[in-house]
Amino acid sequence: MCELLTGNQGSVNSIPVPDLHSSHEEADSRITLHPSQQPTTERVIVRSPDSDVFLLLLSFSDAISKPLIFDTSSGNNRRQLNITDLA
Repeated sequence: MCELLTGNQGSVNSIPVPDLHSSHEEADSRITLHPSQQPTTERVIVRSPDSDVFLLLLSFSDAISKPLIFDTSSGNNRRQLNITDLA
């Protein structure tokens, strides 16, 4: 199930988004479609350890009109990369 995460005053809310549910085994290619389904969000943060997701976000960043952040980690190292600036 895909969820929209929103934050307000230190609290995080999770809202299911049934329209984004898919049985597609590899979700990587669908991730770039999700931001267009949520026009009210201020920015898009995609969290994944997968470098394929990073490359897809770079490729499709011009189609996403909001600031785009890639949140990734490996072991204890966590980074947030601003895809909008990198593209």
